[in-house]
Amino acid sequence: MRYITAAIGNFDGIHMGHDQIIRKCIHIGNQSEQDKKIVTFEYEFDKFTNIAKKYKKIYGKHGKISTFKNYDIDDIIFYALDSQTAIMSPESFISEILIDKLCIKNIVVGFNFRFGHKAKGDIQLLQDLSNKYNYSVEVISAVKQDGKVISSSMIRELIAAGCIVEANKLLTEDYRIDFRDHHYEVISNKELLIFDTDFIYPLEGSYLVIENQNKLKIKLENENGILRLKSNDSLTPDIIQFIKKI
Repeated sequence: MRYITAAIGNFDGIHMGHDQIIRKCIHIGNQSEQDKKIVTFEYEFDKFTNIAKKYKKIYGKHGKISTFKNYDIDDIIFYALDSQTAIMSPESFISEILIDKLCIKNIVVGFNFRFGHKAKGDIQLLQDLSNKYNYSVEVISAVKQDGKVISSSMIRELIAAGCIVEANKLLTEDYRIDFRDHHYEVISNKELLIFDTDFIYPLEGSYLVIENQNKLKIKLENENGILRLKSNDSLTPDIIQFIKKI
């Protein structure tokens, strides 16, 4: 059995706090000569929608992978949370998933990490059970900017308000829409529609963006949950990186 060092978390909109967790994982993994992996989660929406849809996502799977690839990580594990894992006790989550299935020896998490049924498991319990299940825990403290804790919730609020410059200062890479994670329709070479309702999107208005290494202006319109993107320049359903609202 080969044990691993793992950074564990939801990692939605990989921000400066997440960056510290991942870098600590890499450091510990290198020191212990273990594989360094990121463990994040996928929600099976049709099985327990109330939990899965509590928050709108910043990024989907492809968006996360694109950022994770910037790190010296050996693997990325997307663990599916379904109706069975949703009712697991915190201790069962540790013993059956983190230890037995994923073979984690060194765990790196953020200060607010929660797990198990109804998120009853916390950092204290994770530390208390470390001797019983023979693993170590490294907890990364909150990262702050201007006295405020950087969080995915804060970034969601900034994006929804159209405050792209402010959001980008907290993210490790500029906010973007990766069309591989979205249901969309090409109306023309200058107009696209996105139909997903489980993602957070910028406020309606005009934005300076980068697409295919070209800067251009786009206009966003939200029509009953359908996001319409228009431009005077050619648009392709690839990756659109947002610079600022104009």
